[in-house]
Parts: sequence; structure tokens; C-alpha cells
Amino acid sequence: MSKNFIHPLSSIETIDTVDGKKEVMNSWAFASMIWSGVINEKPSALGMAQELFGSSEENKSHLARLIALTKKGDITATRTAIALMAFAVDEKLEETFDGN
Repeated sequence: MSKNFIHPLSSIETIDTVDGKKEVMNSWAFASMIWSGVINEKPSALGMAQELFGSSEENKSHLARLIALTKKGDITATRTAIALMAFAVDEKLEETFDGN
């Protein structure tokens, strides 16, 4: 796993299924993996982060600032980016499954 991968609290949850216990990733862990990819300069991760942050110039600027600060070691920027993306993932899932 990448040295930049951030493990937020409760990032992996265990659920009971008919076939036994399974580990599932929640939106925070997913956002953390995306952010790790962004910091490691993976284009697909950056594309996903851009989608989650939105397309306005203000949001693009905010994303660029968070990337720069994270690369300088600012843990608050890292946590902010992961939190924003986790909430965006939750919102997109809610729109998808509740938007009937």
C-alpha cells in the first residue's frame, strides 16, 4: 500500500452476510484511496477527485491548494480533502439510489 494512504477511523467495516463476515470499504476509505492516488499523481485518481470536487473554478482552485498543501505535509489539508470527497461520494450515492 502507498506510503501516502491515510487510514481514517472506521475506514473498513465488517458486515455479516449469508456467506459469513466480509470487510467492506466505506466512503471515507474510498476517498482516502482516491486522495492517495491524487498525491501519487495517478491521472485516474485526479479525474475522480475533480469529479467529486465539482467543475467550478473555485472548486478547482481549492483542490489544487489542498494537493499542494498535502504534498508539503499539511495533515489538515489531507483530512479536509478526504472529508470533502467522502461527503461527495455519499451525496452521489444518495442521488443515484434515492433519485427514483
